[in-house]
Amino acid sequence: MCQHPEVPFFLRVLPMDELISLAQAVQDRRQPISGVVADALREAIFRGVFKPGEPLRQDAIAKQFSVSQVTVREALRLLGEEGVVAIVPRRGAIVACLSDDDVHEIVELRVMLESMLLAKAIPRLTEEDFDRAEQIIVELDAAKTLDEQLSLNVDFHSHLYAKANRPRTLAMLERLRLALEPYLRMLWSRSQYKSDSQADHREILSLCRAGNTKGAQRLLASHISQTGDEIVKLLH
Repeated sequence: MCQHPEVPFFLRVLPMDELISLAQAVQDRRQPISGVVADALREAIFRGVFKPGEPLRQDAIAKQFSVSQVTVREALRLLGEEGVVAIVPRRGAIVACLSDDDVHEIVELRVMLESMLLAKAIPRLTEEDFDRAEQIIVELDAAKTLDEQLSLNVDFHSHLYAKANRPRTLAMLERLRLALEPYLRMLWSRSQYKSDSQADHREILSLCRAGNTKGAQRLLASHISQTGDEIVKLLH
């Protein structure tokens, strides 16, 4: 269940390393500044700097980043399209707060899309693809930081799905993943969750190598559904 933070963002002093990280991100001018601010805010949300249900004051954010409120408004609009931020009438933007039904819907869509992608990809995967997927699993085992683990987890699944050649589906899937990212960070901080996920990854890869598409799809669906169940527990 969403809890509003005791100290709102505009009254809270962020940790210095967070401020430095966000400031460095804003200094990158290779994309529109609104996109850079959106990237920095997204990262802050995923790292737990902003909590689910927390208001995102345009004036405070504009001051933090030394940009206009128009720029912040556009950044929040971009995050709203991703489902990371919700625009609430008379309240403005808040960090999106998922309900049980939201999680179930996202999980259902992920199962459908990822199962389809895997089925299309398996016949096209080569030994080189399998070897790379196995290497990602090894790297994930050795990863020390949460950021590395999350990135490699995404890499594993993305690597298997790439040969499906469905860029629009992959883009849809990325938006669904982003909606769950703050909760996935919490799950991946648990050693047992990492261990269970890695066991699933190894078995999914084994089934893919064997050309057992149905078996790989079944295990993938279970893998995604179990993650959804764990996220629902986090909401209560």
